[in-house]
Amino acid sequence: MELNIIQYFLTQGPFAVLFVWLLIYVMKNGKEREDKLIKSHKEREGQLITTLEKFSEKYDVIIDELRQVKNRLSGKEGA
Repeated sequence: MELNIIQYFLTQGPFAVLFVWLLIYVMKNGKEREDKLIKSHKEREGQLITTLEKFSEKYDVIIDELRQVKNRLSGKEGA
């Protein structure tokens, strides 16, 4: 298909051919760049989810520790 388009524009002059070639080149590179960007975003999303899960685990531990300290200070738990 690209070859048919280029052959058509060959009859229109060299600038038309250059324009079409540049347009096709830019569109292909844009698609490749977009695919790389999407892959990169998915990797970062996975890393972020992992990090948030680790923080969640630590948060639960800290909350439990704080509750124990609070109970000790208020005298509810025998030490």
